[in-house]
Amino acid sequence: MSTDSQNPRYSYLTLNRSIVGTGSFSLDVAGSTIYRLDTNTSTVQVQLNNSGNDQIPLTSKRRVDVGSNGFTKIIISWTAIAVAETLILLIADSEASSTDIGVEISDYSTSIAGGITITGTPDVNIAEINSSTTGASNFEEVVASTSTLGTRQSGYGIINQNPVLTTIYTVPVATVSYLHSIYTMCSQSVAGGGLTYLYLYSAGGVLISSLSTCQLTTTVGNHEGAQFNYSTPIKMIAGETLRVVSNANVFQNYGYYLTEVT
Repeated sequence: MSTDSQNPRYSYLTLNRSIVGTGSFSLDVAGSTIYRLDTNTSTVQVQLNNSGNDQIPLTSKRRVDVGSNGFTKIIISWTAIAVAETLILLIADSEASSTDIGVEISDYSTSIAGGITITGTPDVNIAEINSSTTGASNFEEVVASTSTLGTRQSGYGIINQNPVLTTIYTVPVATVSYLHSIYTMCSQSVAGGGLTYLYLYSAGGVLISSLSTCQLTTTVGNHEGAQFNYSTPIKMIAGETLRVVSNANVFQNYGYYLTEVT
């Protein structure tokens, strides 16, 4: 063999042998690596140099490498193989193998012709993030609230001197709504102090939160306005409502933008 370290040469042979039942054979061959090429599910045993050495299980796509130690003989044995099969071994020696590594065993994946077919419904849900279900739930909320698959809803309106609590939006049945933004503007229509509110109420009619408040002085024509854009949308469940109310002295505009997810 050449000793040119920059261009090492390899020598190898491929062994094809039909095996069945229980049996063994030996082969005088020099090498440093044995690789099983066939895809049969059986396990054969290999012993290096003499039958007194330990047996090494040799399964499909397994490589046994002894490095510079090498071997001069292999002994292959098998038991209880019911149906005859062809054992295919690649036995190789390389000038590049110059390290005393003992025995190294490596297993490689087996390619599957035609790919893999998955039957049934695969579970594609993310149940945990960093071993916590909370993170996964929060991530689901973020995706749902920003998904273009949801129904975008916007609404606006005007109330004038309306002291009665008025519902301007109700979350539909079997729906979750994510409130992205609201705005309110109020104007003093008659003399006297003015107040307007935009509320979030529960399905049972209980106040959850005051989302916007507008307060005016007594001068007619005074006006104020505000818009709120929520970087984290406000989650609203089925039956919850947005409601507005003002006192008898105020003219009010309102609007909202949200996403409905069923």
